[in-house]
Parts: sequence; C-alpha cells; structure tokens
Amino acid sequence: MKKLWISILVVLVVIPMMFQSSVKAATPISIIIDGVRLSTDQAPVMVNGRTMVPLRAIFEAFNATIKWNQKAQTVTATKDDTTIMLKIGSKTATINNKAVTLDVPGLNLKGRTMVPTRFVSEALGHEVGWNPKTQVVTITTSASNVGNAGPVSNVIAQDVSDFGDGRDLQVSFTRAANESLVDHYRVLIVKSGNILNLSSAQTITSYNYSTVLPTGTNPSVKLTSGTRTIDGDSIKNNQAYVAYVLTVGKGSNTSALSIGSSSITLVNKTVTAINNVQVNDISDYGDGRDLSVSFNKLSDESKISSYRIFVVKGNNYSNFNLSTANNVSSANSTLVSKTGNNITQILSSASRDTDGALLKTGVSYRVFVMAIDNSNAANNVLSSVSSAITLTNIGVSNLTVSDVSNYNDGRDLRVSFTHATDETYISQYRIMVVPTSYYSSFSLAEANNVTNANYTAASTNGTSTSLTLSSSARDVRGALIKNAVSYKVYILSIGSGSNSGGNVLSNASSVITLIYDSSVSTVFNLSVSDVYDYGDGRDLRVSFTHATDETYISQYRIMVVPTSYYGSFDLYAANNVVSGNYTAVSTSGSSTNQVLYSSTRDVLGDLIKSGSSYRVYVLSVGSGGYSDSNELSSASPIITLFNNSSLKAVTNLNVSDVKDYGDGRDLQVSFNHATDETYINQYRIMVVPTSDYSSFSLSDANNVSSANYTSVSTSGSSTSQVLDSSARDVRGNLIKAGISYKVYVLSVGNGNYAGPNAISGESSAITLSTNKSPVISVTNVTYREDNGRILISFDKSANESNISEYRVLVVPSKQGFGTADALAVNSSYYSSVIPNGTNPSTFTATRDVNGNAIVKGVKYKVYVLAVANNSGVQNGGLSNSTEEFEI
Repeated sequence: MKKLWISILVVLVVIPMMFQSSVKAATPISIIIDGVRLSTDQAPVMVNGRTMVPLRAIFEAFNATIKWNQKAQTVTATKDDTTIMLKIGSKTATINNKAVTLDVPGLNLKGRTMVPTRFVSEALGHEVGWNPKTQVVTITTSASNVGNAGPVSNVIAQDVSDFGDGRDLQVSFTRAANESLVDHYRVLIVKSGNILNLSSAQTITSYNYSTVLPTGTNPSVKLTSGTRTIDGDSIKNNQAYVAYVLTVGKGSNTSALSIGSSSITLVNKTVTAINNVQVNDISDYGDGRDLSVSFNKLSDESKISSYRIFVVKGNNYSNFNLSTANNVSSANSTLVSKTGNNITQILSSASRDTDGALLKTGVSYRVFVMAIDNSNAANNVLSSVSSAITLTNIGVSNLTVSDVSNYNDGRDLRVSFTHATDETYISQYRIMVVPTSYYSSFSLAEANNVTNANYTAASTNGTSTSLTLSSSARDVRGALIKNAVSYKVYILSIGSGSNSGGNVLSNASSVITLIYDSSVSTVFNLSVSDVYDYGDGRDLRVSFTHATDETYISQYRIMVVPTSYYGSFDLYAANNVVSGNYTAVSTSGSSTNQVLYSSTRDVLGDLIKSGSSYRVYVLSVGSGGYSDSNELSSASPIITLFNNSSLKAVTNLNVSDVKDYGDGRDLQVSFNHATDETYINQYRIMVVPTSDYSSFSLSDANNVSSANYTSVSTSGSSTSQVLDSSARDVRGNLIKAGISYKVYVLSVGNGNYAGPNAISGESSAITLSTNKSPVISVTNVTYREDNGRILISFDKSANESNISEYRVLVVPSKQGFGTADALAVNSSYYSSVIPNGTNPSTFTATRDVNGNAIVKGVKYKVYVLAVANNSGVQNGGLSNSTEEFEI
C-alpha cells in the first residue's frame, strides 16, 4: 500500500513538470486586443506552436464571465450567448455544449491556468492575427469592426542615418484593415519606459507627432530634424525610443492605438578613422603625377560613398581640420572611389593643393584623407596627417641668364643652371629661349613640341652648366636670337629609359633683353710671349694696343686663363674674377707691353707656372655710368711657359767685314750651332747698334720684328752667313759702313718650346769700312796655236790678296767687250784659274764667251779678268786683250 502512494505522488509531481517542459522559451509574446496591449501577471507562452495566455486576463479583456471548478479542473466562460468550457489537461472543449478538439489542452503554469489564445478568441467571434517576426498576437473584437477605424500593426522603428536627430529614425507599419474609415495616422515617438494608452495618445499636441495620410499602401516614414517626442523633446542619439501609431477615424469613427514598436536607441554610426596614410615621390614630371598616396581602406565601407585626398602645403597643415576639409573645393582635392581593397592613388598633372595651386617640385606638402559619409557631411572623418614630402629630382635649379657680349646674336646670351640632383632618368637638358611677347606662359606641352633646331642641348655631365649660346642659336619660334628682344629661358629635362615620357620643365628665368653697348671698347693686337725662365708670371709678357676711345674706360685687366677653362670663359666669367686673380693696367699711353709678376695668378687663383698652357684676355672696365658695361677682348694664341734651359744658345760667334758694298753684304757672321737642336726651329741673326743698346736681352730679342733679323736654318753643325743688301739692324735701319755693331744669335724653340727661346752672348764689336785696295789686272796675256788648239798664258797680278780667281775669256774680235761684259759671262763659257802665288801654266780654250766652239775662219781676242774676292766692282780687273788671231 505504501508503494502505491509513493507511485501516485511521483505521478502528481512529474505530470506538471512534463507540462512545463513542453513550454517553449522564446521571445516575449505580446497580445494586442483592438490595439491595446494585454497586460498579464504571467507572460504568454508558446506551447507546441500555440500561444497560451492566462485564462482570467483574456476572458476579462473580452468582458466574459468566468466560473472555475477547482475539483473538476474546469473553466466556464460566458459572453453574450456564447458559453465555453475547457478542462485542464484535456484536448476536448465545448462551445455551447458542442465538443471541439484542441491542438493544445489548457495547463497550469506557475499557479496560473493557461488557455489557447486563438481557440478562446475565435470561439467568441473575434479575429486573430499572428506576426511570428515580432511575436505579436493581434485580436480584433467583433465590436471594433462595426463603424470604427482599427489599429495598424507591425510597427517597426529603424536607425537609418547619422544626423543625430529625427532624420535618423524611420517608422514603417502595416496599414489598418478598414482604412476606408481612417482619416489619418499619427506617428508618436515615446521615450522607452514611458506608458502610452489610447486616451493619452489622443491628447498629444500636433507639434509632437508626425501625420501620415492613408495611401492604400503600407507607409514607411522617415522623420525630420524637427520631429519631437510626445513630451516635446528633440530626438537625439543615445536615447531609447518606442514608436506608436494612432489611427484616427473619420467623422464619428473611434481612434485606435497600435502596439509599440521594439525599443530602438539612435547611435552615430560614423565611419572610423583612416590610418596608415603614406606618400611617395615616384616620378619626375614636376607635377601631381610625381605623388603617390596610399592608405588602408576602412574595415566597413558600407557607410561611406568615397574618399577624398587633400594635399596641404607644409606650413598650413597644422590648421587643417575636418571643418576646413569639408569646405575645400572639389577642384582642389582628389576624389577616390572605394574598391574594397587598400588604396594607392597616383595623382594627376592637374592635381592642386588645398590652396588651388598646381602641385610642383620644391614645395613641402602633407596629405590628409577623408572618408565621405553616405548621408551627412558632418559625419565625414579625416585621417591623421601624413609625413612631410617635398617633390624633388625633377629638373634643374638656380637658373640664371646674363648678357655677356656684343655680337647681336646668341653669343651674347649665357645660361647657367644647377643640374637635377638625380640624373638617373635624364638623358639631356634643352635650353629654350622664349620671346616674352609670344608667351605669357610656356607649358610643358609646348616645350615638348619645340623642334631640335630651336633649342640648345646640354649634356648631363657635371653638376652644373654655364653655357654661352652660339651665333646660330634660335628662340623656340625659330627666329635667331638678337638684341632688343625680351626673352625668358626655360630648361627642359628629357627623361630616359622607363621615364622617357616624363619630361620636366623648369620655372622661367628672369626676363633678359640683349643690348649692345658701344661706349666701352676692347683692346686689339693682343699678343703673348715667354720672355724669361723664372718659372712664374715673370716669364709671361702681354702686349696689346689700347682701345681707340678710352673716355669711358677706367682700367684694363689682364686675365690669364688655363686652356682647360678657356671654353667656358666669357664676359660673365671675366666680370666675376676676383681682384687677386688678374693684373690691372692703367689707360695711360696707347699700348701696353707688360711682363707679369712672380705673384701673378690665373683666373682660377693658381700661380702661373712653367709647363701650363694658357690663353690671355684683356677686360676693358667701364667707368662712371658705364661701370656695368665691361668688354672682353678676343683670346690670345695659346702659350705654354717653359724653362729655356731646354734650348741652347749658339757658340763661337764671330763677325767679319768681307766686302765693300757699304751694306749688309759686307758683314759675315759665323757660329757653331747648338749641340742639341731637337727643340730649335731656327736661328735669328740680330745686328744691334752698340750706340742704342748697352745690353740686349732675351725679352728684347723676342720682340724684334721679322723684317729686322736674318733667319738661318738648323741644317748642319755651323753657319757662315754673309748678310744681304736689304739686311737691317734690330731697330729697322739698313746696315751700313761706319756704324758700330754687335751681333747676337737667337735660338728659336719649336713645338712645346715655341716660347722659351735662348740668346747667345754678344759678338765683338765691328764697324764696316770701304778702304780695301783695288784689284790689279794680269799682264802679258799671250796665245799660240798648236795643231788647231789655242794655248794661253799670262803673268799673275802684282797683288793677289784681294783676288778670288782669274777668268780666261775668248772673245770674237768683232764683239765689243768691257769689264761689265766680262763679269756677266756665264761660268760655263770661261776657264777659271785660282791664284796660287805663281804664274799660271799654259792651258787650252775651246769655247768663246758666247758658248760657241772656236772655229776656223773667225778672228778672236783673249782677255783675263781678275775677280775680287768680295765680288765688288772691279777697278782695272780686266786685262788688255791679245792681238787678233784665227786658227
């Protein structure tokens, strides 16, 4: 018996637990009757797909009377003429004593009797609706369907924007079933936690609700910035709200209040900040194409439409913020579409900074990126600033121009600039001269189209260029460069390799107008010579004729230029030579013959020395109002200073008076050549009047005009030279008798030794005279015939000291013949006999003085001419003739 009671007790305990275990835990269920939420002390539950509601709450809501039989566990409800009876735990119920089968029986839950909502409602003639999404049961009683506007259903509130006001809130709902009875709807926003019922809803002022007119479709309303709660407060972020809809009936039709929406709290769903903004200089265009901007995309791009890149000058970035960015013109930023990936954007040639200036090299920039909110600019987000970047390596700098000469062409224009710091992708530079009258601005596109005849190319060698243009240089329009035209100069850097399309144009130079200034003139007849062997400036002699008009010249400056620098030396360079590196000469006199000093330096500041090759210029320096109008001479010939010890002077110099012409033919000069003639071009015999020169130096010798010395070749080991009748002394006077002379011989260098000549010691003094004894003729000229031959003999002259030879002359008797005729006879037509102190032996003659053979039948005479050893005029040198004869 005891076991039986234990079993019964277990069943009694387990059965209620079984009912409870079948209750499904779910989202809280709401019961709405004629638009009014049913309030219960036990929340409705779902059992096997059916909504169970506390018995007493629902029947009282329907105004039904209830009887509960505890013992029988039955409930009986009566409404008007309908009686319903249910038994707890049974699936069989009765309606007006008719049995019906239930899907789910009534049950006890936590001390409350729960009954099926649909069965109870429909049994009493009411309509039942179910929204599984919102877990809402709507019950429309039969009384509400008679001449009254019904409530809306499925009220949903959504946060759709980020304005921080009513515009963020959108309310949608299912229209009333009997909308023909509806005048309008009122959307009511209630702070979550506040209670709203139909009577209080009907008293809300019009300022605090939004009106929606029936359209026959389910409304969806986006509220406005002015929308307020039923309390009159502005709608704002971070506040929870519930939306209701009041259905206002037409005429006498009653109103109905919907159930509230789910609670919603408005939040600002603005985008998160952009990070990792990176900038790089990637090209050499000299514009926005050089700048690459990269950044990480937002993790959620659903709330943004795009990005904007802002390039801000470095000195402005600290004042750049979201408000500033929102007000930047679209032309001064770069719009970038979202791609779903991290972004790298290369800007364009038209890209500008936030001030509206085109991007260019040499300017420091910082970059910001802004994410653009879909709906509200106030919700845009600005990134942190990038690191600073200055676009570089895109062309030349320090571009200057100057007027350096007076040629009236391109040679007057000098262009100087510093090369690009990185020439890896540069093949050459192009100097472009642009007339300012044709171009208010000169663009890269125009520069790229200039033909090669209209620019000057410069190589990338070195770190800078200073170039004087040529006489054929033209401007970019093809006109020759000339005076009185205003120009600007640009340098186009030409890309190479992978950057062959990325040429870069420099900024313009200052304006320059070439002018010709004739007020200051250059020197002329500039010459240089190596005159000593000090190994410094004292070896260099500079000579020139002054400008014809020195009115506006304050001084001359002798400038010694190493030949390695000669190609780039012009007026501009000369004007910039410091005072320690030139020799100043006054304008006194008509010419200058200046030997420089031991301390003299070349234009680069190096001491002048042997072995270095130079050219010399003379700068005419303007005075007064012409102080900026200097003029530079042409360059001298190249001169290399050498130690003259490389050249040797002649030795054994002797002079003698050999004849009696009374001119240079009387003077014979003899000397031994230098032992090494490798570097000697020629010797120069210089006759120096002793009355004019107490000493005669190498410098003096080097400056003797070519008409005033006698040149002798280096052939042989010695020279014995009789001068000619036109020979002159070093002062240019004809040599003559009665003047005292000394003779010097100058060894003249060749090749690299063209300057360092060497001079001999002086000869003994010599005075030419004309007092020599006359020539004495031979005597006793005889002939005889021997077998057809003519044999001739004579007695020698009484004084043979001044006789060089005897000439035996056979003359036809009919031919007139005198001393002058004798001297003119061809050497082939006489017999020569050399004096030896004795009478000559008999000898044979075969031809006459005309070159004809001696023949029979012709009569002849024989003469003997004593020839003076100075070839001078003979006084009685011709003998008497023999008697006439024939063979």
